[in-house]
Amino acid sequence: MQHDDHPHRVVGPIGAIGIIVAAMVGSGIFTLTGKFGAKVGSEENVLAAWLIGGVLALAGGLSLAELGAMIPCSGGSVEFARRAFGRTTGYLVAMVTILSGYFLSIAAVGLMLAEYANKLSPQPLDLKLVALATITLAFVSQLPGLRAGYAFNTALSVLKIAFVAAFVVAGLAWPFDARIEAPAAAAVAATPGLLSAAVASATLSVSFAYLGWSTGADIAGDIARPGRNVPLGILGAIAIVFVLYIGVNLVYLRVIDPMAMTEPGGGPMQAIGAVTATHLFGDTAGRMLAAVIALLFFSTIVSGTITAARILESMAHSREIPAWAGVRTARGVPMRGLAITLVASSACLAIGNLDDIFGLLTVLINVFSSLSVAAVIVLRRTMPDAPRPFRVPLYPFTPLLYLALAGWSIAASVHEGGWKAVIASVATVAILLVIKPLLALGSRR
Repeated sequence: MQHDDHPHRVVGPIGAIGIIVAAMVGSGIFTLTGKFGAKVGSEENVLAAWLIGGVLALAGGLSLAELGAMIPCSGGSVEFARRAFGRTTGYLVAMVTILSGYFLSIAAVGLMLAEYANKLSPQPLDLKLVALATITLAFVSQLPGLRAGYAFNTALSVLKIAFVAAFVVAGLAWPFDARIEAPAAAAVAATPGLLSAAVASATLSVSFAYLGWSTGADIAGDIARPGRNVPLGILGAIAIVFVLYIGVNLVYLRVIDPMAMTEPGGGPMQAIGAVTATHLFGDTAGRMLAAVIALLFFSTIVSGTITAARILESMAHSREIPAWAGVRTARGVPMRGLAITLVASSACLAIGNLDDIFGLLTVLINVFSSLSVAAVIVLRRTMPDAPRPFRVPLYPFTPLLYLALAGWSIAASVHEGGWKAVIASVATVAILLVIKPLLALGSRR
C-alpha cells in the first residue's frame, strides 16, 4: 500500500471526479435509449432501466469506495478480486478488464469517433486511420507528466459535463411543434412489465453506460488523501452522471414516444441524440451535436488510456505480466503501460465487428465486475482489522443489492439472447488460463 505522501499522489477530488465522469459518459447516453425504447414500450420502463442502472452503479461504487480507500493502489478493482478470491481469479479479472474494458473499448470508441468525424467531413475519411490518430493523440496527451496528463483529462471532463447539462436544460425548456408519436399499430401493442426480460436486457445495456465508476479505485494509487478522495471521487461522479442521464432521458421522452424509437425502415433508432436535437433545434443543431459527441468520445479514450496503464501496472507488480511493464518514469508517467495500451488498442482496430465481440463477452464482463464488488464482503472477514477510512453504508445490504441486480440482469439477458454468450465466456476463460504461463514469462525481478 502506498502512503499519502507518495510522489505519484497528485490527483485531488476534482481530478478524481473528472476522470470517473470521463470514463462513464460516452456514446451510451446518446444511443442506448433509442436501441431499446420500442422494446420496453413505455416511458416508465425507459426510466426504470436508467434508474435501476443508477442504483446498480451506486451500490457497486459504494463497495469499491470502501476498498479503494482501504487499499489505494493502481488497478484497485483487480487487486481487490485478487486478494479476496486468489491469484488465478485476480488474473482472469485483470485480463478480461484490460482486454474488453480497455483495449477493445478504446478501439471501438475510436471507430465511433471516426464515424462522427466522417459525417462532418466534406470528403470521406479512412475510419481506421482517424481512430488510430485519435488513440495516438490520447497517448501523447499523457507524456508531459502526471499532473499535466490528469489536468488535460479534467478539462475535457468539464467540457463534457457542461455540454450534457446544457442539452438537458435546453431540451426541457425549448418549444417545439409536436412530439414524434408511434404508428397506430405500434401504439396498441402490449407493453412489457417492469420485471420482464426486455427491461432486464435494457438494464444490462444501461449498466455499461455507468460502468466507469470503477475507475476511481483503479487510479487510487495516484489520488492524494485516498481515504477521503477516493470515496468522494466515486460518489461525486456517480451523482453527477446519474442526474445527467436521467435529465437526458427526460428530454428524449418529451420529444419521442418510446414506441416511435425506430428507424424509418424498421429496427431500433440508432442515433436518438441526433434525432432529438434535430427535432428540437433544427438540422444545424443535429450536426453540431455530432461534433460535440466526437469530443465526448475523445475524452473517454483519454480516461481509458490513463486507467488501462494502471491496470497493467497492477498486473506487472503481481507478476502476471513482465515486471518491466509496470515501471514509471522519473516524472511518474507509466510510459510502458501507456505504450502497451497504444499498441494493443491500435491492433484491435484490425478486428472485424467489435460490437459482436462485446455482445458475446457481456456475461463474462458483468460476472467479473461483480467479483470486484463481492470482494468487499470477503475482505470484511479476511481483513477485519485493516483501517477503513470509509465504510459502505447499510452493509451488507448494499453490495448484496448490487450482486442481486447484476445477477438478475445477466440471467434475463441469457434467457433472452441464448447461450452463445455463456459458451463464448467459458471459451475465453479457458484460453486465458492456457496463455497465463506465457504472459508471466519474464515477470521475475
